[in-house]
Amino acid sequence: MKVGLVYFGGQYNHLIMKLLSSLGVEVTKMEPMEANLSNFDAVVLSGGPQSVYDGGETVQRLSSQIKSTSVPLLGICFGHQLLAYSLGGKVEKSPNPEYGLVKIRVMEEDTILRGFRDFSAWESHNDEVVTAPPGFITLASSEGARVQAMANPGELKFGVQFHPEVKHTENGVRVFENFLSAVKK
Repeated sequence: MKVGLVYFGGQYNHLIMKLLSSLGVEVTKMEPMEANLSNFDAVVLSGGPQSVYDGGETVQRLSSQIKSTSVPLLGICFGHQLLAYSLGGKVEKSPNPEYGLVKIRVMEEDTILRGFRDFSAWESHNDEVVTAPPGFITLASSEGARVQAMANPGELKFGVQFHPEVKHTENGVRVFENFLSAVKK
């Protein structure tokens, strides 16, 4: 399986590459302006310090690809916000930005959160997804993020606000395993 990683410059992105490689997939890192989502079996949209509202040309270019692709997607942190924004969800500045370990409330155990109950996860964000896009279900929330995880399993598009690649996130590797399992079906 070939997985593309759109690399938005987040401090943990190297951990995503390492983790995906350890799960036996071929991972290719892509810079946002050179990214071509259609070249892969699945794509991970990484975290980064940007906001969807000040990303300019990069956000517009990737939003266009996100809207038109049938390639399975997993958005993490900024990638989660970009996915929501691109597909008609609502992203805003969070009144309670989250940094460090946060308690996540699982409301629906579906696809990427299969096997999860409430858990602790590593966070680093100022913006939050307030409303999931049409066709998505909200899987989890926290005190500072109404949509901590979302899924559109029929289209194989998923997003998580937290960082599953960081060892402080309980069972974070399972998010990647569940995503790859859904993609392989």
